[in-house]
Amino acid sequence: MKSYRIFFFLLLLLPGILHAQQVKKGSLSILPFYAKGIDRTTVSTAEEILRLEMENLSAKNISLANSASLVNADSNCTSTDCAVELGKQLKADQVVSCQILVLGQKLIIQYFLIDVEQKAVLLADKLTSSSVEDLDVVMKRMAISITSLESAKKSAEVGAITESESKPFFLRNGRRFNNWSFGYLYPQKGFSTDQRSFTMDVKIGSEVEDLDYGVQLFLREGFGANIFSSYLFSRKDVCPYLGAGVGFHWVTIDQSTVYYQYQTYPITKTEEKKGDGFEILLNAGVRLFHTYNFRINVNLAYSYSFNDSHSEALVLTLGFFY
Repeated sequence: MKSYRIFFFLLLLLPGILHAQQVKKGSLSILPFYAKGIDRTTVSTAEEILRLEMENLSAKNISLANSASLVNADSNCTSTDCAVELGKQLKADQVVSCQILVLGQKLIIQYFLIDVEQKAVLLADKLTSSSVEDLDVVMKRMAISITSLESAKKSAEVGAITESESKPFFLRNGRRFNNWSFGYLYPQKGFSTDQRSFTMDVKIGSEVEDLDYGVQLFLREGFGANIFSSYLFSRKDVCPYLGAGVGFHWVTIDQSTVYYQYQTYPITKTEEKKGDGFEILLNAGVRLFHTYNFRINVNLAYSYSFNDSHSEALVLTLGFFY
C-alpha cells in the first residue's frame, strides 16, 4: 500500500518537474563585443547590461562569454561561421554577436542572433546611439528585440527609447502631454434632449510607468472639470487603456412648462435649469503611436452626475496628444 502512495505522489509531482525543466529552455551566449574607439570598460559594462536585461526577459540560460577562454575571440568575429564556431566552443544553442562602430560622436550598434546548430541568422538589425551615455538604453532595446525576435523598430516601448529617436520633429516618449478631443455626447437621462450633441475637452497630464494622470476641462451640455488616471496596458505603439475620473459638472438643462392662458390656449415656457453636481467617469480606449510625441486617442467614457436630474451619458471622442 505504501508503494502505491509513493507512486501516486510522484504522479502529482511530475507536471511540476516537467514544468521546471521547461522554464529554462536552451542556452544563449553573448559573444564579446567587437568595438573600436571605445574603452574596454565601457564595452564590458554594455555587455553586462545586455546580459542582465536578457535574463529578465528570456526563458533561456543566458551567459556572457569570456574572451580569454575563446579562440578567435579577439578578432573581428562578426561572420556567421565565426560566431557558430565560438558557439560550439561554448556549447550554446544560440549566440549573440555585436559590433559597435564609431562615427564622430554617434555609435552604430549592429547585432545578430545566430542558431549554432542550424548555422542560421535568426535576427539581424542595428540601433544608433547619440552618445556613449545612451548605451544602457540601447542594450535594453537589444534585449527586447532579441528575446521577442522583433526588429529594433518594433521593439520600441516606453522606457526604452534612445536619445537619437527623441530628436525633433517626431519625438518619442514624451512624459508630459496635452490632449485635445472632439466628439459626441449621447445622453442617457437627465439632459434636455436624448439627441447627441457636440462635445470637446482638453487634458493636461503626465505619464509615470504604466499610468497616466492629469486634469480634464470639458464642454458637455454645460461645462466641467475633473482629475483622471488611466492604466496603460502596453508600452508599444498600440496601447489600450482603462481609467476613471472624478470632478464637477455644471449641466445646463432646458426645462419646459406648459400652462393655459385664460384656460384656453396652451403655452410652453422654457427655462434654463442648472444641474450642477459632482461627477464620476469611467473610460476605456486605445492610443495609437504611443511611443511618439504626437499620438491619436480614441476614447469611450461613461459619466454620471450627482445632480437633481441624475444626468447620465456616454461620450465618444477622438483626440490628439502632443
